[in-house]
Amino acid sequence: MRIIYFTTACQKDYYDSFIYNWDSSLNTSIQGLHNRLIRSLAMTHEVEVISARPFSRRYCKLKMLPGATDQEGKITWHYLEIKGNKFFRNLFAKAQAKKIFNKMKLKDCIILTDTLNPFLLKCSTYFAKKYNLPIIGICNNTPSGIHHTGVSYTKLLLSMASDLSGYITLTSSLNELFNKQNHPSLIIEGVLENKHKNINIKQYGDYIFYYGDLEEKYGVYALIKAFNELNKPDINLILAGYHGDDERLDKIVEEHPNIKNLKMINSDMMHSLLNGAILNVSPRPYSEDYDRYLIPYHVLDYLDSKALTISVRNTRLQKYFEDDAIWVNSNDKESIANAINQALNMNNDKKEEMIKKANADVSKLYSMSAINRKTIIFLKQFLKQKE
Repeated sequence: MRIIYFTTACQKDYYDSFIYNWDSSLNTSIQGLHNRLIRSLAMTHEVEVISARPFSRRYCKLKMLPGATDQEGKITWHYLEIKGNKFFRNLFAKAQAKKIFNKMKLKDCIILTDTLNPFLLKCSTYFAKKYNLPIIGICNNTPSGIHHTGVSYTKLLLSMASDLSGYITLTSSLNELFNKQNHPSLIIEGVLENKHKNINIKQYGDYIFYYGDLEEKYGVYALIKAFNELNKPDINLILAGYHGDDERLDKIVEEHPNIKNLKMINSDMMHSLLNGAILNVSPRPYSEDYDRYLIPYHVLDYLDSKALTISVRNTRLQKYFEDDAIWVNSNDKESIANAINQALNMNNDKKEEMIKKANADVSKLYSMSAINRKTIIFLKQFLKQKE
């Protein structure tokens, strides 16, 4: 079986440098999930990646993205050339994808596609139909969860993705949203990273770490208030991620010398900071919609780190990791401050026991090898159906 994967994701090292060419933030959760899933599949099977990298004439400092092909183990990365206005850009990209397909041996091939990008969805379904190939949608968010989109965008994507051969989703509710025809489906909440370079982070001293979206609605200001309640001048709070209103956050950081905002960082830095922290905290507030449709992907990385995890409740993750983290019901400053104090006062043996258990439990479910086994079994059924 050969897998053809339509995505906006790139190779890990490429993406880590690519993000610095943007004046606005890229969605690192999309890159993280797809890149890790691709590398997981490539542990046992050849993967041909057709990547339409993110591009904006307004926000990207690069004037165009040249096409390229690169080999990474069993993965062949086909980067489509991206330039010009959106209409001609998509036509040109589709023509490039056609040339790639013309060079492939398509026996026992299956297509996987991002379902949150209209161009990729249209392009992948076209080739699936043209060559009579099974096509599986990867659903990691609701269409309405994408920034700066409206009702028409949601309706368009759900319509385009309504009758694929199968679906891989983060939650059962996402499957219900996309998979109206009740085709075969698989739920995987995430994939763990299996390699990263260690970066020296000694300059940050003892610190509590939060990595994720730094917008107010995701709880960062509640975390700052909780941290200030602690009155621990010997401990720093390190923040990293994207914030649309940098001036507001920068002003707060300036007023508190033991709070540092690193803004966008690459994945190697993120993992080094996770492993060097006293605590990793996820203050994202609970809501029914968020709990139904999304998984706080960074919490899985927290659980895989060498530090204790504090997180606001999440139904699915608590089902698997109830005893592996400190869970709080609300992201108000009192709840978070109490949880942090509880963690700081925990004896070392208990803390190490929790961290060790969290590492083992999350690896058992979401390591690349675990996801490979589960996903490959799921995908093979579609080739049998084709026969």
